[in-house]
Amino acid sequence: MSLRDEIWAEVYPQMQLLRLELSRTGEVPHEACARLLDREVRRLEATALDEHGHSLDDADIDWLRGQADMLLGAGPLEPFLQRADVENIYFFGPHFGLLGLSGGRKERISEQVFADEAEMIRFIAHLASTHGQTGRRFDSGAPMLDLRLSSGERLFAAMEVSQEPYLTVRCHRHRRVRLEDLVEAGSLTDQAADFLRAAVRPPAPANLVVGGALGAGKTTMLRALLAEIGPSEIVCTLEQTFELFLHESHPLTFAAETREANNEGLGAVEMPELSVRSLRSGVDRVVIGEIRGPEAAAFLAACGTGSDGSMSTIHASTPRQALSRLLRYCLAGSGADLRMSLTQEISDVIHLVILMRIDMRSGFRGVHAIAEVVPSDSGLETRDIFRRTDRRGGLAYVAAPRNVELLERLREGGLDMCDWQPES
Repeated sequence: MSLRDEIWAEVYPQMQLLRLELSRTGEVPHEACARLLDREVRRLEATALDEHGHSLDDADIDWLRGQADMLLGAGPLEPFLQRADVENIYFFGPHFGLLGLSGGRKERISEQVFADEAEMIRFIAHLASTHGQTGRRFDSGAPMLDLRLSSGERLFAAMEVSQEPYLTVRCHRHRRVRLEDLVEAGSLTDQAADFLRAAVRPPAPANLVVGGALGAGKTTMLRALLAEIGPSEIVCTLEQTFELFLHESHPLTFAAETREANNEGLGAVEMPELSVRSLRSGVDRVVIGEIRGPEAAAFLAACGTGSDGSMSTIHASTPRQALSRLLRYCLAGSGADLRMSLTQEISDVIHLVILMRIDMRSGFRGVHAIAEVVPSDSGLETRDIFRRTDRRGGLAYVAAPRNVELLERLREGGLDMCDWQPES
């Protein structure tokens, strides 16, 4: 056995024990385990040098750090995860990798990351068994994997159902973001930021939905809105996988995520159950990371039963489509005979829709419209208050709100719109 193998054989159980201890306290193990590795490598190498004249070279050190990365982080993907400009990582088989960068840019991965398909599959299977909430599989019997890494990134992988193994990792570069940051980035104007700030602040925050396509910035907007909540508010966040990270900055957060079954098929907690039970948790606000199904009914119930300031995201290309999809998801679990009553309820309890869009030519992501929900006997109606008039233009204030309840909530949030003049 080589010296590096002997050192790893001795350090590995120590790192596993330290990981277990730190998991009980909620601490991130990476830095502590890295210090343990460096300390033990120096000690064991000094002993080997004194007793046998053996030492490690640079390749041995790199190998040991690579083993630690495989155990603690994302192994060969770790260098890409450490880059501040990387938002997505894609592998179309073991030999073609692509980085999605901030601003919509793409960069081909030039170095070899995986030797072949077998190595790529083994790596993904290792992540499945060590990073999930429960021991997971990635093999012929479980050919698709949806996983949150221990450092927070979201991973999806597939094999056998695809021509080659496929892997994508979604990185979260803006865990803490405020409306001011979106103004600086050009997504909002100061006026629009003041409007949204008043809309979500206590004592009478509005209920709202953030709509948009995949990658348009819906989650980033939701994080910025949540940064405006009151310090004494108790908030429940419900997600498929943690992406909001509100609990890191707001101590009064009940943060919950769904859980897939373990290898024995036990322990699954799905979003409908999670969302229904959250209504009994006694929180001030309910925030659902993304509405994709029956949880829509629980979100609507939260909005209508005193949890003012509830928020969620939904895939949509217009404000009205966001409401129509919310209605369709509610109907899927309730039956078509409730269409009229659910339509009326949505009009009554949802006050705003924020529409996000991404410009595929420039990569710019930002707010395209902020619309009020207008009560109507004819169905779900929205009316733009702010709208981006063209691809290069700013977000313009185009009309004052007509919804009396929304106006009252904005006034209680500290906003005086008397002197605001809509742009022609």
